Amino acid sequence: MITISDKKLDQHRLEEVAAVLGQAFKGDPLYLAVFQNEKDLCRYIRLMVEYYNRNGEIHVAVVDEKIVGASIWNHKGKPFFSVRSVFVSGMIGQIIKFLLLIQLKSMIRLRNETLITERYHYNQEHHYLFMIGSVYRGAGRALMDYAIEKFRDCPIYLENSNIKDNNYFYQRLGFHSIKTIEVLGVLVDLLNNSKGDQIR
Repeated sequence: MITISDKKLDQHRLEEVAAVLGQAFKGDPLYLAVFQNEKDLCRYIRLMVEYYNRNGEIHVAVVDEKIVGASIWNHKGKPFFSVRSVFVSGMIGQIIKFLLLIQLKSMIRLRNETLITERYHYNQEHHYLFMIGSVYRGAGRALMDYAIEKFRDCPIYLENSNIKDNNYFYQRLGFHSIKTIEVLGVLVDLLNNSKGDQIR
């Protein structure tokens, strides 16, 4: 049986989440275009897991006390990533370490990807799904069902960078495409679960 938790995570659980998401995203078309190697991808995911544990929400899917899926959420109305939140949460050291370890090409492509996706980011009040991944059948659906119920106050917005594999999954959950953009040669679907919205 899959259970969902949205409590803050200790260091051991953060490592579990990073490992699950690293495994889930190693074949993602956009992340393959951004990162030069799997190590850079894993470093980025570890950094984002740490950041969102302090500045957002991480929901985990658990089976027999083992994390088998996770979704990372931005707090409603907050910027995806800000210098202020980095300083307040005491993460400047982790950011510097990440920048020193990641390959220059990966860093440039990550910045370009961020600039493109931010340009089209949904501009109505919303809950933002930054990342979701699982290694257990049904865990992704359980995570999304939990979030849809929890975040009923306004739309959920997300970017689907693996249209081929994930399109039907999101359609079944009531999401629709508001625009498709190209990021680093990869088609990315911008989705929400609010009827009738379009990004011009």
